Amino acid sequence: MRKILVRLRSLLIWSAALPVFAAACAAIWLGSFVLRGRGLERLIKGGCRAVLLACGVRVRAAGRERLVPGRQYVAMMNHVNFFDPLVFQIAFPAPLRGVEEESHFRWPVYGGVIRRIGMFPISRKDTARAVETLRRAAAWLRERPEFSFAVMPEGTRTLDGRLGPFKRGGFLMAVEAGLDILPVVQRGARAVARKGSLNIRPGEVALTIGPAVPTAGCTKETIGELIEAVRRVFLDVLGE
Repeated sequence: MRKILVRLRSLLIWSAALPVFAAACAAIWLGSFVLRGRGLERLIKGGCRAVLLACGVRVRAAGRERLVPGRQYVAMMNHVNFFDPLVFQIAFPAPLRGVEEESHFRWPVYGGVIRRIGMFPISRKDTARAVETLRRAAAWLRERPEFSFAVMPEGTRTLDGRLGPFKRGGFLMAVEAGLDILPVVQRGARAVARKGSLNIRPGEVALTIGPAVPTAGCTKETIGELIEAVRRVFLDVLGE
């Protein structure tokens, strides 16, 4: 009986949220033709908030005081469910772009929006192409100092709620771009939605923005030490 109620509630949420999602995508897509700078970023983040609100997902962020105004970061967040890109956007007050699985760019509506606002398609299957994408992203960041970059270093959503292994690509990009890494650790997201299920349970996602981890002096040879330093921040917050 409980499972049936969860599914019925999820169906109601989807029926209310999908029109909001479509409207937000349309507004962002159309707005991208006439808005630039802060106006477009407010529209993007407002659209993300509207969708999360329609799904009953509340986001509480701690540690924003660690963000230095005007400084670029490679922000990294643990990957839990399909709400993560939206949560990431509203948790980070400054303009933020990042990578998305290349197949997402073929999705109706959403694919056109992420292409239009400048997200980077990345391949999970072709390492060489993925590395080239991150190199292009590093060059793009150097030309746009107002933007930070979002990376989910696990590369895929967790199955059991525990932090997965970190891939090297985002760390190498941060070193190449000369940017510090900002850990953004989320908790509670798996209770809202999880991989392999379309059920949505309204609830709160708690975010902790950790202290930035410097990349100065890091090389390809010492990238493992950088990965371990960032991973420790995640593990400490998650209590794993």
